[in-house]
Amino acid sequence: MIDFEMDAKQAAEEKLAARLEAFSNSLKRKRDEAIAGRKESGIEEEWVLAEESYQGIDDANRGSVAMGKPSSPYGGYVNGKPAQKSTRSTVLLNITRPYVDAASARVGDMLLPTDDRNWAIKPTPIAETVKSMMGQLQGVPPEQAQALIQQVNAKAKESSEGAQTQIEDWLVQCQWHAEVRKLIEDCARLGTGVLKGPVPAKMRSRMATKQDGAITMVIKESIGPESKSISPWNFFPDPDCGESIHDGGYTWEVDTITAKRIRDLRGLPGYIGSQIDKVLEQGPQNRSTDASQYKAQKAKDSDVYEIWYYYGMAEREDLVAAGVDIPDDGDTSVPAILTVINDIVVKGALNPLDSGDFPYDVMPWQRKTGQPWGTGVAVQINTPQRMLTAAARNMMDNAGLSAGPQIIMRRGAITPADGQLTLAPRKFWWVNDNADVNAVNQAFMAVNIPTLQNELNNIIQFALKMAEDVTGLPLLMQGQAGAATPDTVGGMQMLNNNASAVLRRIARLFDDRVTEPHIRRYYDWLMEYGEDDSIKGDFQIDARGSSALVERDLQNQAILQMGALVMNPAFGVDPEKWFTEALKAQRLDPQRFLMDEEKKAAMAQQPQPMAPQIQAAQIRAQADAQKTQMQLQAEAQQAQIEAQVKVQIAEMQTEAAVQKMQLDTDRDTVYVQAQSQRDATNAQAKMAELQIKREIAMLQYATQEKISLETVKAKLASDAMKLQVQKELAGADGKGPQVVTPVVEPAGRAPEGQAFQK
Repeated sequence: MIDFEMDAKQAAEEKLAARLEAFSNSLKRKRDEAIAGRKESGIEEEWVLAEESYQGIDDANRGSVAMGKPSSPYGGYVNGKPAQKSTRSTVLLNITRPYVDAASARVGDMLLPTDDRNWAIKPTPIAETVKSMMGQLQGVPPEQAQALIQQVNAKAKESSEGAQTQIEDWLVQCQWHAEVRKLIEDCARLGTGVLKGPVPAKMRSRMATKQDGAITMVIKESIGPESKSISPWNFFPDPDCGESIHDGGYTWEVDTITAKRIRDLRGLPGYIGSQIDKVLEQGPQNRSTDASQYKAQKAKDSDVYEIWYYYGMAEREDLVAAGVDIPDDGDTSVPAILTVINDIVVKGALNPLDSGDFPYDVMPWQRKTGQPWGTGVAVQINTPQRMLTAAARNMMDNAGLSAGPQIIMRRGAITPADGQLTLAPRKFWWVNDNADVNAVNQAFMAVNIPTLQNELNNIIQFALKMAEDVTGLPLLMQGQAGAATPDTVGGMQMLNNNASAVLRRIARLFDDRVTEPHIRRYYDWLMEYGEDDSIKGDFQIDARGSSALVERDLQNQAILQMGALVMNPAFGVDPEKWFTEALKAQRLDPQRFLMDEEKKAAMAQQPQPMAPQIQAAQIRAQADAQKTQMQLQAEAQQAQIEAQVKVQIAEMQTEAAVQKMQLDTDRDTVYVQAQSQRDATNAQAKMAELQIKREIAMLQYATQEKISLETVKAKLASDAMKLQVQKELAGADGKGPQVVTPVVEPAGRAPEGQAFQK
């Protein structure tokens, strides 16, 4: 009987072990799918580019910052010869780092103020309690019903304030501000930040007590929720999640753990001892991903393991095999958390939130369509950074080449007196015997290479301007005033509003992607595990980072300018509230300046002595208001005058352009007339020249034929008349014109077969 029970128990254990092994294999397939999906998305290559850009590393200077021994077994030699170092400049003016740091610092300063929260918990407009009371208030007088509803609303508001205080206490204990600043830095550098929480963690609180003159330090430990930022390199969501990881089926997180810490896990609640022994027996396995390549704490020892955390749905039987006690409520799949080392499940647990939400929030700096990742400042500024680097390196190369002239020497013409073909001051050179003495002056030639500094500097300035445009982070947002910064108050305020448009977009995105879902999960934790039932109720999360913080930062200047109007009773402004907001605008704690109740009561009993001061303050306030109004009027007049001046300048420029056009037209007319006169004169001169040539030809002909010039002229005239008559007769009888070649028969006898033609 005993052997049968032992065999049955052993069979059950073997069955659970086989189930657990199959479960581990299925989880491995999901993990490999998540790793491959993230790699195929191309985001890892973008992260490498962002990391190297932030560090100021590229292909040209990658080896120049290496320290330690050479990686080659031949040291610094190649093929037995010293390795040739490149003479090109590798300087890199890194503007990526200051842009990333300025962006993250500015966003963190606006979203995480020291005197306010970027979230609040408020009762819903129509709480469930009020809805349930509506049926019970039938027949109750309206006054009583309204009083009861107001009482319920006041109770709900008090409960929401209590819940807000409790959640804020949890966030303070886990250093919420520090973790969110890490997320913002990752987001600005890589384009993506990941915040994890709430997750259960051990919290310690210290309290000092004094009893009988002795001070005792009491340390209290408890389990509470915490939040922490994790590196995006260590996070792997479901590849099919789209832009929201919460639309996917699971998430994975990877970290490293040493063998010592694994041994410490044995015996802790939830961990499976036999599985931990199996992990230690196997030793560290090959890394399944290089996700931790940029982790500063990455160890190089051989006892470093990868530990994976899975959040998603799991089958009930698989969790039972992992040692999880699950009540049978009919569901076959439940939200679970699994810890895997070396592809072996070492711990299983239920998701602490009944909703099954993943405890991760992914914040993109600039959205990517269809992906949960984003594009950061380091990638946005990559093109201007490369432009600046190329221009600066070419400028340095040209500076090195132009530092001294290039020497061109004719070989064999001269010989150095010291036998060294080097340049030195006051050095003697001998003229060779077979050299041409006249060519000695041309033995040396110095060629200076231009630096092209102005041209390259224009490219550098263009790259710096493009860096502001592509990132949406003008120098004004970084605390630097450019040359175009207006001097007027209104112009400066408009410039501030325009410069902060990018910050407002990021703040609203932060509200939607991080603040609201993260605080909502803390609210769910409070509803499930909170010990004080009086602070539980029907509440909603008000993520007000963009409205209450970013806008308030823009309104600080206006709050300070309102000081001149506060003391005027016509406006009905509370000076005490204004003073509190003015102190917050200067990042000062108002509690440090407020009077206690006793001083307030004492001053309230003595109103008369303060009346002159109040009256004087009102007078000063009115004077300041008038001064402000006069300043605004002066600025308006100045703007009007500037506009008129601009209009006059434009009119003068237009008139000058018209005059110039008229002058150009007149000049063209004169030129055309002069050209026409020159053409007429040339034509007359040509005709005179032809006439002279004709006369000379006739004289030569007359001389050769021994006839007089008058006879030739008469004969030509007679032939011309005959030709004219023939033309007229041809026209009279309807025939076309005929060409008749007149023949000139001189007095003498011409040679046979020849005729003299005109």
